[in-house]
Amino acid sequence: MKKGEFKSMLVVATGALLSPLSFQQNETIPCIAHAVSIEYGGEQ
Repeated sequence: MKKGEFKSMLVVATGALLSPLSFQQNETIPCIAHAVSIEYGGEQ
């Protein structure tokens, strides 16, 4: 970002709660995602 190649970046971390029991019972898999937006507004 300091080199000027990128001005903003979006990072998304994902995860899922995998369980053999829920898989055998054909239940849905709970999942989650967090997004972080990073913006650079410094001098070039």
